[in-house]
Amino acid sequence: MSCTLRLTIVSLLMLSLLGCENKRVIRPANIDKTQTGANTDAGSSKQFVDQAVNYLDGLDRYEPVRVKSEVLEQLNRWLNVQKFDKTWQPDPMIADLPSEVQGLPRLQNLETRDFLEQPNGYPNFTMRGSEFDFFVGTYWAKTISNWIRETKLPPESMQKFLDAQENKTLDESQVADLGLAYLLFDWTVRHIQPIKPTKYEEGKFAPGTSRDVWEALQLNEGDALERARVFIQLCRQQGLDAVVVKFGKDKDAVTQVVGVAIGKELYLFDTAYGLPISTADGTGINTLSRIVEHPEDLQAMATKNYKYPVSADDLKDVTLLIDAPSTSLTQAAYLLEGVLSGDSTMKLYVSPSSLKDRLADFQGVTDVQLWMVPFLAEEAMSKRLSDPDLAQLFSVERWLYDTPTPFSMARMLQLMCRFEGESQQPGARRLFLEARILERKFRISTPSEQLEILKASGMDLPSDPKSQQVYLDRIHKSMVMWRELASFNLGVISLGAGQNESAIFFFQDGTLKEFPNTRLKSAAYYGIGRACEALAIEEDDPAMAQNAYDIYTDDDDVLSPYRRGNTLRAERLPLIEKQEEPAKEDDKADAKPMAEPEGDKPEAEAKPDGKAEEKKAEAESSDETAPAPMEEKDSPEKDSAES
Repeated sequence: MSCTLRLTIVSLLMLSLLGCENKRVIRPANIDKTQTGANTDAGSSKQFVDQAVNYLDGLDRYEPVRVKSEVLEQLNRWLNVQKFDKTWQPDPMIADLPSEVQGLPRLQNLETRDFLEQPNGYPNFTMRGSEFDFFVGTYWAKTISNWIRETKLPPESMQKFLDAQENKTLDESQVADLGLAYLLFDWTVRHIQPIKPTKYEEGKFAPGTSRDVWEALQLNEGDALERARVFIQLCRQQGLDAVVVKFGKDKDAVTQVVGVAIGKELYLFDTAYGLPISTADGTGINTLSRIVEHPEDLQAMATKNYKYPVSADDLKDVTLLIDAPSTSLTQAAYLLEGVLSGDSTMKLYVSPSSLKDRLADFQGVTDVQLWMVPFLAEEAMSKRLSDPDLAQLFSVERWLYDTPTPFSMARMLQLMCRFEGESQQPGARRLFLEARILERKFRISTPSEQLEILKASGMDLPSDPKSQQVYLDRIHKSMVMWRELASFNLGVISLGAGQNESAIFFFQDGTLKEFPNTRLKSAAYYGIGRACEALAIEEDDPAMAQNAYDIYTDDDDVLSPYRRGNTLRAERLPLIEKQEEPAKEDDKADAKPMAEPEGDKPEAEAKPDGKAEEKKAEAESSDETAPAPMEEKDSPEKDSAES
């Protein structure tokens, strides 16, 4: 093995720490507060807040456990010198919650408590469980929503609808808000994948409670209600009021719709279907007042095989549910939000009563309540840790995302919207590519070469040859997992950037072909369908529209959470003649993956081909004497690891 190749892999392995045996940790350097405009006056308590925000801004540079400790320590140091308002009272709507919810630990002492550390008894393998989780989730939501607002525009078809609303029902700023709400929703449904739970998780969590917002963002997965919570948080960070809209009585209530308040209307978005509730003609975004007056409009959300789950009777009982995590109800969050300014501004505090006062008179609204789901989701971690199977899954998940590795670093940069390298620092795209390449290079090395690499990285290895092989196998399985998740996330990045050929490559070849048993199967099909749909519209190509139709309707998993939304997307596709006999609901048609994109795009184009990106990155990380890489088709299917 060449020296250059060895050094490249060693440098990545040193980043990864690859397990508890490696005693070295990555320590954060001293933060230069002058670079961020922080208050360095030792007599001012504001400096503690500035330092905490600086650590959040440095999530990609500093060791996660240290960031968590510093953020909570600095915020509580600031809080301890503040004067609490003795007349401040928790929001009165909390008293309407069931007694068992009111009794949860995080809803106690909301008037005077500090920001909470981990509860006693939490194991060492996780840094999670403190209110740092709330702050990092809020920070990610702010960063993502700011990036969307500054860089994205609605597609042409949606922009036509928005333009038609100006001076008709909305003013110019309200039209802009509705367009932003659409973009935030579309980001949510492309990034938060409704992946079915594992056999160990199934039936153990109520809908919406298995993942808190920070975790749904970090893992980019969640059910319809967890999608709703992410969307609401993105809206909140942009000053948009969003609530869950519950249709019908408690027993049969539908809670998969989010309403965004703009002007005196609630515009509706279905997080299970991944589509706005459309106007009667199948376009635009409908409002609550309109569908209450015209229930027939909901027929636009039905397909030949699936009725829409909201009926005219359900519209007689409409309750708005306010998402307010326990931290957002504290006086501490109220005080902290008041001192944040400029780029540090985040929406931390929620006043449910104020929101109720605004929304209760909206047409069609029967009641406004606090939503119990956020409080139950906060308790989900203790449930995981008390169940041996769930605890094991959680341990693997936390190692994967909280231990510094090429993959976890790339995922962090993706959440911070740092996709391309800057100032000689690699971006998320490059690190995902390197995570893929690392697995391949480790796989084609001999066992002795692999051991040499690990020894050079400073890892303590077993002396027994049999134990060494077990250890190498464990490390390689971790790398296979990185490769699978990196491939999928490269597809997500490419799709969001409009690089649709590249997205198809990473979803199809990098994910489905290499890992046919992946839990991401339905999510990858959805990504391919979205890419084909975008290409069909961009190129006015009926054949590509037909490809999108086939992908949306040919996923063979009839229980896929995507199926109803995909069916509706397929029936609305332009440029093709609709199928006369669509598959029945219980049919299990064979999946038909898309054909590989034709040819590579020239380097000068703004939309690079996925394979070209990977080959370029691989060439830069090896030399002429390195072993030739295996072809994509040689990736071992049997090594597929569930994400």
